[in-house]
Amino acid sequence: MNSFEEIFGLMKKKLEITDIARKTWIDPIRPVKLSSNTAVLEVSAPFVKQILQENYIPLFKEHLKEILGFEVEIDIQCDNTLPPSSAPMSKIPKIPELQDDQAMVEKLTQSVNGSNYQHTFDTFIEGESNKLAYSACKAVAQGQNNYNPNPLYIYGNPGLGKTHLLSAVRNEMNKNRPGLNIIFTSADNFINDFINSIKFDQTVDFKNKYRNADVLLLDDVQFFSGKTECQQELFNTFNELHSNNKQIIFTSDRTPKEINNIDQRLQSRFEWGLLADISVPEFETRLAIVERKAKLIGLNLHQNVMAYIADKLKNNIRQLEGAIIKMNALSLVTGISPTMSMAQNVVKEIQDENVPTPVTVERVINEIASIYGLTGEEIRSKKRSANISTARQIAIYVIHRITGLSYTEIGKEFGGRDHSTVVYAVNKVKNIIQNNKAFRNTVDDLIKNIGNL
Repeated sequence: MNSFEEIFGLMKKKLEITDIARKTWIDPIRPVKLSSNTAVLEVSAPFVKQILQENYIPLFKEHLKEILGFEVEIDIQCDNTLPPSSAPMSKIPKIPELQDDQAMVEKLTQSVNGSNYQHTFDTFIEGESNKLAYSACKAVAQGQNNYNPNPLYIYGNPGLGKTHLLSAVRNEMNKNRPGLNIIFTSADNFINDFINSIKFDQTVDFKNKYRNADVLLLDDVQFFSGKTECQQELFNTFNELHSNNKQIIFTSDRTPKEINNIDQRLQSRFEWGLLADISVPEFETRLAIVERKAKLIGLNLHQNVMAYIADKLKNNIRQLEGAIIKMNALSLVTGISPTMSMAQNVVKEIQDENVPTPVTVERVINEIASIYGLTGEEIRSKKRSANISTARQIAIYVIHRITGLSYTEIGKEFGGRDHSTVVYAVNKVKNIIQNNKAFRNTVDDLIKNIGNL
């Protein structure tokens, strides 16, 4: 071989990686030289260098040794002239105030409208992280007789596409079988409908609505935790639908066994059919999502920019889509073409926005009040009935666990109770947790639910 470029080209052929990874990370590398036992490579940006170092350097060394017959070190250098732009991040303006500029308002409106697209199977990016859930939903929606899991239970962290799949099922069924009675709702809506049906003496209407469905698509069933009467109603609804061969799909942020304080009969119904998980998408899937979103809204992005976004926003598809929408809006209202620096600015803003907001005392009290059938005022009151006292003690314990407030500050939130009263409540709940597994699970699940609100 006459040049290091030829050697590096042969090494690239030996790499067993996906086409997207090859196109994104390997093909843009420029082999500079082989100096003694050091291979010098040049890439376009520091984040590309970091990804190569974390994922590909061992492969490079292994294959170069096979070709050359000796160990080779890898030196990756950055050529800052290669990225699409290198303007400092501080130079990238934020979206300006728009209320006094109608032209900008119209441009931004067009950008947001262009970012909305139907949640169909065509707009869902399939990958290893969601293959089973995607295939199962498509089989259900298309009525494939040889594969029709019922119920289908899809679980995974928020923002990974569960609701998108439910929407895709509904849209596909409406297209192929427009006469179906499809109910697509959230657990919260089901619970509120049920409570209101009791409050306004409309239980017959409630049952007619849900038990006459041809398809029930129910999102976020983990919020049935602790709501005994609502669980009973869902259990009865499930039995009615399933016995009549009506399709049911549930989604949740956890497996049925991980939903604490839920009736075992209902848990078993969740597990009757197929459990399909959706996990955090791998890089190739994230990149495909970014590419698809950019294409749908007509945003022209350099491959390095898309790769940067896909690498930095790893845990949530909504963040990926949000980054593209923000870049499109910023490009429209400022007239600046999308750049790497713009992507860095937008990603930083999204990461800052998605730092979990502090859990407030009000949120904790309202959630616990809802579970115990009380009001926030009752939990804060001086009333001493058993259920109110229990709810109050749990609220104090949870607030102590997750807000960082001092005992004195917590006491002020509960009608000016003194420090010793708060300490007593916390210790009492701690003791019960240590000796009662079911109670511990209930409190842990409550804390997790509050964190997701």
